[in-house]
Amino acid sequence: MTLQLAYQTVQQTLLVLSPEILLLAAALVMMTAAPFVRVSRSGWCGASAVALVASLLALLASRDVHPDAYAGSAVNDALSFYVRLFVILTGLVLLGLAHREPPEDRAAEFFGSFLMIQAGAMLVASSNDLILLFVGLELVSIPTYLLLYLSRRTATTQEAATKYFFLSIFASALLLYGLTFLYGLTGTTNLRALSVLTELPYVPHLSLGLLAVVFIMAGLCFRVAAVPLHFYAPDVYQASPVVIAALLSWIPKVVGFVAMIRALTSVLAFKGPQDELVHKTVLLCWIIALATMTLGNAVALLQSDLKRLFAYSSIAHAGYLMVGITAAFAGGSNASGFYYGTEAVLFYLAAYAFMTLGAFGIVLALRKADGHPVATIDELSGLGWSQPVVALGMTLCLLSLSGIPPLVGFFGKLQIFASAFAATTGDDARSLQLLAVLGVLNAAVGAFYYLRIIVLMYFKQPSEPVQVVGGWPVAAATGTCATLSIVTGLYSTPISRACREAAIAANVRPAADGEAASPAVALQTRVEAVSTAPTPTAE
Repeated sequence: MTLQLAYQTVQQTLLVLSPEILLLAAALVMMTAAPFVRVSRSGWCGASAVALVASLLALLASRDVHPDAYAGSAVNDALSFYVRLFVILTGLVLLGLAHREPPEDRAAEFFGSFLMIQAGAMLVASSNDLILLFVGLELVSIPTYLLLYLSRRTATTQEAATKYFFLSIFASALLLYGLTFLYGLTGTTNLRALSVLTELPYVPHLSLGLLAVVFIMAGLCFRVAAVPLHFYAPDVYQASPVVIAALLSWIPKVVGFVAMIRALTSVLAFKGPQDELVHKTVLLCWIIALATMTLGNAVALLQSDLKRLFAYSSIAHAGYLMVGITAAFAGGSNASGFYYGTEAVLFYLAAYAFMTLGAFGIVLALRKADGHPVATIDELSGLGWSQPVVALGMTLCLLSLSGIPPLVGFFGKLQIFASAFAATTGDDARSLQLLAVLGVLNAAVGAFYYLRIIVLMYFKQPSEPVQVVGGWPVAAATGTCATLSIVTGLYSTPISRACREAAIAANVRPAADGEAASPAVALQTRVEAVSTAPTPTAE
């Protein structure tokens, strides 16, 4: 019976991971066939789009497959489904932006690496195991090195690739060290079992748990560009092509914050807000959130380069998202704040994708008279009169990033700060409320540098004429993002419902098969049964 259950779990896990397997298979075929088959850049881009659509169909087909929560390494809950669905859809947007980026002779490797990044992001969302979670994170990082190097091979892109490479390795080492502490504390890598084991009486000492949290947060702070591992972002963004900067602003963020939800908030918050480890984790996240959004907004005020400005803006938005993570920790297992904090983070991630990819897409589409891309905010002067449609799209994205109603960015910030007020009534209540107030003040500061660009576009004479390039894929991608920035603000019910389902599903701890008891009791029974079982002797 045990072998049958194991076989069934493996089979169901493979079905759950079929979207990722399809993307990886397509990437391997593209990279292997590139030296032997002559295909144009648009052909490889089209093949990547077909692979993403096939992955979407596989995701929809495997919607009702659910492996055993305590045996399977992958999970197919609402968080896994909706995050993977959104990653695929935003992947099509990024593909539209990148369709002209790589040189013809390196297009297959470029788009193959892109598909691997998509597969890695989806793998993180569906992970139910620490090892698979780490594999997904590295499947995002390693192909990113290739993308930075394969796009336009110049001295600046090589410098960006080198910086990102060494710092990413350092962050991965910190993360892996933290994960080993988490495994050592509990003796399991299964994330569902980890959330149960935190309530059992034999959970080890507080200091070891705190070490695990610190190292895991340090490794994931690099992914999301949060303080103190934020410093690579401005240099890497500025030295990278615009489309790679757009990818770096979105994919690592969704990967990092979903990993936080999977590996930390869904595990530790079940100990309750009064637990000492949870209290110290809330304090750590509080400091990271405040430092990240304050530094990002303050330094962004001084920037004139567009990519550096968006890099510091990305750091600031990571700080806003950390407010939601802090609220998720402080909410506890039985408080609505736990689900509200997680729901707010997921909603803000969706909103951030629309507004940041749209803004980067418009910067990508603009070229000066000499053919060079627009690089500074002054070069956008007068865009509202020379290119009114493009300027309108940029205005919508920037207003949404600022948090101006009724755009989706406003409701994203509203949920984030409201989650801090609703998270807890315990000792952390006042500190969370103070963090929310400081976040609102930071958002007001951040609105200044976005509105400054809008003022330049409509109230200043153009410094030199600009033209729109990129063709219909770039236009469709940026138009979709700009439109969704206002449509989802006016009607956010579908996204809100999906985020709420995902937040609840991320924290459901099902009982073991055939056991009506609570998961903690069920797992404790399993542990005791194994420890007291007689040792077989040879006859």
